[in-house]
Amino acid sequence: MTNILLWVVVAIVLIFGALAIWLRTVTIPPEMHRTADLPDSGREQTDGSFFTTRRPADPAAALRDLADVIEDTPRTARLAGSVDEGHVSYVTRSRVMGFPDVTNLWREGDVVAIRGHLIFGKGDMGVNKRRIEGWLTRAGL
Repeated sequence: MTNILLWVVVAIVLIFGALAIWLRTVTIPPEMHRTADLPDSGREQTDGSFFTTRRPADPAAALRDLADVIEDTPRTARLAGSVDEGHVSYVTRSRVMGFPDVTNLWREGDVVAIRGHLIFGKGDMGVNKRRIEGWLTRAGL
């Protein structure tokens, strides 16, 4: 009985270990670099995403400032695009398990838009909303 229990525990640990390694190394496809339509701002979606917009006095400077804040965030890397193109995407991974979230930042005319969404799962418990609101605050938006 003890041997069976030991093997079950070992199997569970191996499964979670393999999952953790896979999550930390999975490549995010460039298709995640896309612009959504401009829906109602400030909405937290049930699909683990958050979208908001700002209308700053200088949208180009605001886009650059926000991109600088995002790029200084731990566990965050640029996925595609650039500020000069007017659309840049980032991947931010969670601290413990390395779950990836994609954030798209872009400019449409005088609007700076940002959308963060999870890649795996159905909900993020408000993580993308808190992260984006923190970035906006640090960027003075």
